[in-house]
Amino acid sequence: MKKGQIITLEDNEKYLLLMDTMQEGHKFFYANKLTNDEKTTNEYEYFEETVEDGDTYMGIVMDEEIKEFLHTVFTTDLLDTALDIEAGNIDFEDDDN
Repeated sequence: MKKGQIITLEDNEKYLLLMDTMQEGHKFFYANKLTNDEKTTNEYEYFEETVEDGDTYMGIVMDEEIKEFLHTVFTTDLLDTALDIEAGNIDFEDDDN
C-alpha cells in the first residue's frame, strides 16, 4: 500500500491513505474515512499494514499507546513538511511536461 491510495475494508468502509511511516519494521498509515461516493469526512484512523504470503492486509490500530506514538510521529512529519514548504525546499510544479 502507498499514500494517496484508497482502500476498502471488509465492511465496505473506504479510507484514503494520507501519510505513512515505518517504525521498528512495521508500516503504519494515517487515513481519512471516505463516504460511499469517496468524499472526505472528519473521521480518521491509524492502520498497520501486514503482508502474509504475498497478500497485504490493513488493520486498524487499537492500542492507545501505539496510537499516541503514531500521532506524535505523523504530527512531527507534517510540521517538518510545512517547514520545508515555507523554506522553498519542496517544489510542487507539474513534472508531466
